[in-house]
Parts: sequence; C-alpha cells; structure tokens
Amino acid sequence: MASTSDIALLQIAQVIALSDGAISYDEAKMIKELPQRLGLQAATESGIANLPTLAHLADQLSSEGERCQAARIACLVAGVSRNPEDTQDINADERSAYRELVAALGLTNEELNEIEWSAKTELKQGKSLLQLIGEALRGEGGWS
Repeated sequence: MASTSDIALLQIAQVIALSDGAISYDEAKMIKELPQRLGLQAATESGIANLPTLAHLADQLSSEGERCQAARIACLVAGVSRNPEDTQDINADERSAYRELVAALGLTNEELNEIEWSAKTELKQGKSLLQLIGEALRGEGGWS
C-alpha cells in the first residue's frame, strides 16, 4: 500500500511536469508509467486535472528526508526537458513551480544547493526521467 508521502512525491513530479503546459516525451512516459511501476495506480486515478497544489503536497511530507526527496524529484523533472524557445536549463514556468515548491518545503539554501547539484549530475548520466524518478521515489541516491 502506498503511503501518503509516496503519493505526494509522485504528484509533485506530475505537477512540475505539467506546469509549463508542454509535456515532453520523457515527462509523458513518466506520468503514464511510473504510478503503475510503483504500485500507485489507485493513488492517481483521480487524473492529472485534479492534482493538488504544490503547497498542499508539501504539507503531506512529514520528514526532512521526504522534503529533500521532493526537491530532488522536482529538480529532476524540471531539468529533463526544455522547450525549443527556452534559453535556460529550466523553463520559466517550471522554474516558477519549482520555486513555489521549494518555498513550501522550507529547506535551507545549503540543502537546496546540494540537491540541485546532485540532480544536475544525475541528469548528465543519460538515464531516462522514468529511471531517475523511480530511483528517487525508492530512496536511491541518498535523500531518503
């Protein structure tokens, strides 16, 4: 059975992916396949249109590790795809959603700097978003 925090982490990934109004192939695949792979399909049956706010999802995370994991997942999702017109690594809409989440999580600048550095390093490894988020949700990578 999926915990409330597992569902919140998955939904955070979905909200960040959808925040710019454009879904990359990797994001679409993650949104479709990850819940099933993690046994969370019942948790996401309400559909993407009914996702809660990032602040509400952040409130469902009770531990420091879960909050760090949420920031890592959001950073991975935001960093994996760029729209053709984007001049930065993360487009403005996804950056705005990421900042909204970070503010709600209440992490220190040191924690965020380490999480963002780690996520950028992971993204350079060439793994798919599905693999990266799956590993993050399983607690691989030191943030559980």
